[in-house]
Amino acid sequence: MSISYVYVIAFRDDEFLMVRHARRSWEMPGGKVNAGESPEQAAVREFHEETGYDVGGLRVLEVEAGGLVYMGDVGKKLSIMPDAGEISEVGFFKKLPDKLSFPLVEYMRMLDAAKRYRV
Repeated sequence: MSISYVYVIAFRDDEFLMVRHARRSWEMPGGKVNAGESPEQAAVREFHEETGYDVGGLRVLEVEAGGLVYMGDVGKKLSIMPDAGEISEVGFFKKLPDKLSFPLVEYMRMLDAAKRYRV
């Protein structure tokens, strides 16, 4: 199976991090796996680029058709800033925001699974 994209559900205490995409709305950070890059490397790179934070403790939460969903822990704030043309805001949430890029059911299912496996 070829993995072409990844995304990350990452927590800081009891909050999870989301990004507001400039052309869509709120979503989990992630993106394409570049040539020569492992899915985990892509997850870390995309998380850094889109959030400006480090991420640790990554583990695969789910395998999707063509992609992987990781869960992990938000680390320290980095010196890099997200590209404003792509990411307009980074936020920490205890519950899902109202405006989402993709169907609510997808976020709820994955977030519930991530919360169950956090221990």
